[in-house]
Amino acid sequence: MRFDDRFIEELKARLRPSDVIGRSVKLKRQGREFVGLSPFSKEKSPSFFVNDDKGFFHDFSSGKHGDIISFLQETERLSFVEAVQRLAGEAGMQLPAEDPQAQEREQKRQGLNDWMDLAQKWFAANLRRSPGKAAREYLEKRGLPEDQWERFGLGYAPNDREGLKQALIQRGAKPGDLVEAGMLIAPESGGQPYDRFRDRLMFPILDTRGRIVSFGGRAMNPDDRAKYLNGPESPLFHKGATLYGLP
Repeated sequence: MRFDDRFIEELKARLRPSDVIGRSVKLKRQGREFVGLSPFSKEKSPSFFVNDDKGFFHDFSSGKHGDIISFLQETERLSFVEAVQRLAGEAGMQLPAEDPQAQEREQKRQGLNDWMDLAQKWFAANLRRSPGKAAREYLEKRGLPEDQWERFGLGYAPNDREGLKQALIQRGAKPGDLVEAGMLIAPESGGQPYDRFRDRLMFPILDTRGRIVSFGGRAMNPDDRAKYLNGPESPLFHKGATLYGLP
């Protein structure tokens, strides 16, 4: 079963994260948020935060981040559909009838998400290779040690117009899909698409379910006109609704 975005947003609007999560995690109000011990790792000092206004939780000890749906998936080992069905029952919402078009959109979105995941792995691998030396030095200068790079999904896009493109095509990607996802740029002149991000320190942009929907990149060349560059609007990424790490 597939659910369209409107149904999911309505579901999340009806249930406060602190109520859902508070059934399994002892939470204490701290300003506009709630804080408690991480349900994902053993700790003595609380580092698990829940924000009702923004509709998400964030666990600093494990780096996990998400909404009430992903919380149930993580803590109770439910599938996405099972978590939605349970929450819909709590919210008094009737499950929608099957929508073939919604299924097609979700399948398309999942395919683009898969390429995003592979792109992030490729960026991460390049950060540790010789072309990523300047990016590594920048991170060290900023006080971010190597053991934190994976936690934040950091990577490096080499100064190559076809590096990512060829890497993903070899895995079966179609250039048109990579353009649609915002990873490639299609020239208006009709030439071959090329990599959007080049010679940049890369970080993923996530939605509330923890899926990579786009990337941001910081230029390593001080003469680059755009110091910071985010991916464009796409079927995955809506700039007005998503921020780096905090949907």
